[in-house]
Amino acid sequence: MTALASIVIPCHGNLLYTALCLDSIARHTPEPHEVVVVDNGGTDGTAQWCEERGVRIVHSPVNLGFAGGVNLGLGRMRGDVAVVLNNDALATPGWLRGLTGALARGRHVGIAGPRSNWVSDDQIIPHPPYTEAPSGDLDRFAAERARAHRGRGREATRLSGLCMAITADVLDRIGGFDPCFEVGNLEDDDYSMRARLAGFRLWIADDSYVHHFGHKTFDLLDEDYEELLRTNGMRYALKWDLPLDRDPRGILPARAFDPARDRVALPA
Repeated sequence: MTALASIVIPCHGNLLYTALCLDSIARHTPEPHEVVVVDNGGTDGTAQWCEERGVRIVHSPVNLGFAGGVNLGLGRMRGDVAVVLNNDALATPGWLRGLTGALARGRHVGIAGPRSNWVSDDQIIPHPPYTEAPSGDLDRFAAERARAHRGRGREATRLSGLCMAITADVLDRIGGFDPCFEVGNLEDDDYSMRARLAGFRLWIADDSYVHHFGHKTFDLLDEDYEELLRTNGMRYALKWDLPLDRDPRGILPARAFDPARDRVALPA
């Protein structure tokens, strides 16, 4: 029986991008799935727009930040696999098959992430050969990648929260994202870290591609992005007792995973 994927999309405003994201999922996701949109303190009519179109919506009257918004959606999912997806992202041909395929092939992979045009570290494909999104050129590029790289990928030390496919075992073991990172930044590094400490592998799926417009939610917020990155970097280093004088991301701490200390319970 094919697993049901729950695609959890947190958003705070930017209805246009949410609509584009949902349209891309509808066009490029033939696999069994449900969509859970988290209207995270938005005031642009996202909740009403989704309700009018039969899209499942979870609403928070206040902005819970990326971690809190995602956790709200994860707590309401019905599927066997969770797929966290930014609302300023576009699904493409083969995107979900590549991610769930990586999880299903064993090797104790607990989280899989796609390649993208706007993402950090080894997941990035700089200067992809299309100029507009959404577009036929984007879809053809992604479809060809999915065919050419079917089943290929590599292990990673961290994955971007742009898009994460997460097994039920990982959710059961480590729970949700840590809301201590507030608005956003490094909650995905923290989630990657906890998964690794709990014995799971992270995987970059070369046969999955997601287009990312990038920072569209941060652009709406009255936040200094670089200051937020520095502050959350310190929170992350202090949480894991890592050095403050260099980038702590990807460094494993000198302790084991402690469920009582490290698991983040999802809202009921």
